[in-house]
Amino acid sequence: MDKFEFYLKKIETMFPEETTLNAGQYCKIKGICRTSFHKIIVENQLHKLPKFDFEEIERKNGTLYRNYSFNVFDVAKFLSK
Repeated sequence: MDKFEFYLKKIETMFPEETTLNAGQYCKIKGICRTSFHKIIVENQLHKLPKFDFEEIERKNGTLYRNYSFNVFDVAKFLSK
């Protein structure tokens, strides 16, 4: 079993029937905390993350909130490198 298959199986075991992962799920697979994830985003070190999509939502109080989504196959490919 190569690394790609290993990580794909790990993702499928932890999150069955999921085709996309949110930021919290990605952090759980990667083994980092959400603070580290946010720090990567803020410091613009996007090379440390797999390809992702995000949706910006404005809350009632005016602050912006982002929902990040990662494709399962992109995550497995990124972690296998």
